[in-house]
Amino acid sequence: MWGMLVAWGEWMKVNTFDKKLFQLYHIIMSKLNLYKLQEKFGEIKKSIFTPQDLKLLFYANDRAINGFLTYNNKKGKILKLKKGLYGISKSNFSSNLIANLAYKPSYISFETALSYYHLIPETVYSIISATSKASREWNMQNTNYVYRSIKKEAYAGYIIKTIENEQVLIATPEKALADYCYFIYLGKIKEWNSRLELKDINLKKVKEYLKLFNNRKIINFIKKYLPQLCLIVNCLIG
Repeated sequence: MWGMLVAWGEWMKVNTFDKKLFQLYHIIMSKLNLYKLQEKFGEIKKSIFTPQDLKLLFYANDRAINGFLTYNNKKGKILKLKKGLYGISKSNFSSNLIANLAYKPSYISFETALSYYHLIPETVYSIISATSKASREWNMQNTNYVYRSIKKEAYAGYIIKTIENEQVLIATPEKALADYCYFIYLGKIKEWNSRLELKDINLKKVKEYLKLFNNRKIINFIKKYLPQLCLIVNCLIG
């Protein structure tokens, strides 16, 4: 489709007997171009997008969109972050937004969220998210993205926050802690962070979120192996 339109346009330059057709060609070609893309995304402050976004913005078909993306990716003007996810080159990408968009449904949680809320002192260099789908991990734009699978019933407790000028889905402090405790119980996080700050945590909310995992053994495990969480355990038992 893309190549046919270009060829048609070149032919029409020579055979200008039908100016209306030539004008139609320019209308079609001008609808989906990099300048228009940057202009529209600048208006809505968007730098990461999917082919579906282009379809909604430009009313273009799949072949035209694929041709546009392939051409500009080869030219280095558009980056392919992963299959079905693209970014405009030289943009400042939000790694948190990429985490949300790269694998759906997901929200930022675990150590990444705990660090964001200053509940642990360490900087977490991976973006760790919870998902109701299978666990995944990959590297994009020199950032490691980790997705940890949780039960669908426990896929809750996240909010929208503006981080790095982008609206992203992130766990509440209490849900981030509940997710973290659950993975400690599963043995998928090997060591409890002894420097985790709990004084501002709403323990009743932690209790409600842990209930979503529908596993009473988590409470017994915390009581036996994680003395740092005695305060939470007492709240849960009460």
